[in-house]
Amino acid sequence: MIGALNGYSSSAMMNVLRNNSSLMQDLTIQLSTGKKSQTYGGLGRDVGMSLGLRSQISAIEGYQEGIEQAQLQLSMMNLSLERIVEIGSEVSGSADGTQFDITSKNQSVGQQTSATLVKEMIGLLNTEVDGDYVFSGTTTDVAPALSYDRIVYGYNGQDGLIEVTDERIRADAGADGRGRLGVSTVASTMTITEEATDFGYKLSAVSNTLSNVNVTGPAGSPASIAVDVTAAPEQGEQLSFTFNLPDGSTEVISMTATTGVTEPGDGTFSLVGTPDTIAQAIEDELAFQLERNVAAEGEAASRIQAAMDFYMTSGGSEPMRVVGTPETATTLDTATVAGKPTLNWYVGENGTTNSRDTAEVQIDNGLEVSFGARANEDSMARQLAYMTAFALPTYDQNSDLDERRYTSFADAVSAGLSSVHQGDVVKTILTELGVANKVMEDADGRHVMTLSMLETASDEVEGINDEEVAAKIMTLMSTIESSYQAASMTYQLSLTNFI
Repeated sequence: MIGALNGYSSSAMMNVLRNNSSLMQDLTIQLSTGKKSQTYGGLGRDVGMSLGLRSQISAIEGYQEGIEQAQLQLSMMNLSLERIVEIGSEVSGSADGTQFDITSKNQSVGQQTSATLVKEMIGLLNTEVDGDYVFSGTTTDVAPALSYDRIVYGYNGQDGLIEVTDERIRADAGADGRGRLGVSTVASTMTITEEATDFGYKLSAVSNTLSNVNVTGPAGSPASIAVDVTAAPEQGEQLSFTFNLPDGSTEVISMTATTGVTEPGDGTFSLVGTPDTIAQAIEDELAFQLERNVAAEGEAASRIQAAMDFYMTSGGSEPMRVVGTPETATTLDTATVAGKPTLNWYVGENGTTNSRDTAEVQIDNGLEVSFGARANEDSMARQLAYMTAFALPTYDQNSDLDERRYTSFADAVSAGLSSVHQGDVVKTILTELGVANKVMEDADGRHVMTLSMLETASDEVEGINDEEVAAKIMTLMSTIESSYQAASMTYQLSLTNFI
């Protein structure tokens, strides 16, 4: 039985009651939150370890957030690039499989399909993910590719692809339509000579099985080939010239000696007459075939090369133009030097750094991954060049020359966009981005495991043992009840008043 309480013992008993009540509140909060303390100050000597663990957890969560955003962009980029590869294959197949069947719009179905797919490809290059244009280099707030109509027809006083290709075709053909080659005969010697120009056909090789005919060249600068007839060759013997075309392709013009009747362009020349007459016959056949070749195969090569010069602007370049009047021009230079305002189809960032390095994400301590891209990278610009060029020209269904023009061009486009020449190049970008994604996946896997370990360690430092805290609460409740009974006898308290 508690005896009379003086002021000191009464005060001490009340302090015990208050302390026990405060401790009960702390334990109850610990049990409900699972934490030892609601502030770092309550962790005592473990505060340093807790802060260190929290810092590591925060850093990893930041890496994971960056990886998640980058992988979202990579996912959309991969879908776009895979479709771009498919589009190239579709145009290649369409050009290869389309007969000379011209619609009321003076184009084949394959050409019209190509125009539609160019528009789709432009849309894919303008892919936007969460406000970022993923094919615009570092200027992710800018849609990198202009519209099809502006690219083709020009805009705001700037020439488009139609004007650029038209000038190049005229410059490569020359005023006489012979590919900037001079063909002439003096006495018994026929000579073919290049013009000193960036344009037209270039002499590559000559093959001669004609007896009594001496052939020299190609030699000199500009190069020339001389065919000197000393006497009549034999029936069936051949002479062939190989030319390099503006787009890097080659063409062979051959002719066969005959004593029979010849027609211009049939690939034969007459053996009848003197050496001077035979030399002139060789010139006549060569000139006819050359003009016909320039009008068809040559036009296709010029159109493709002009489109390449227009689209290939990576590394800060600008479209290339014919300097001066096309038929007499000698040089090809930038649009600025040529003084011909020309639309630049790509308006994103166009620096000299590697395109992948235009977007980076830190995925771990000291580890960054590059995953950027530009719409005017060579492989994609090349595909656009072939596809858009194919969509431009018109043809007359009833023209034999137009049939040859179309067939030559369609074959060139089909070959240029085949997987051998084009698809594997675009796939290289896919491969590079795939490697970046794999590195991110591996890092994220490490982060998941590390984060789990860090959170476990953090819980051990900051967390509680539920059973231990519950036991403490039960013990404390017993102590409070005992203290209350003693105090209530003195102060006539009730449990309700105490609480």
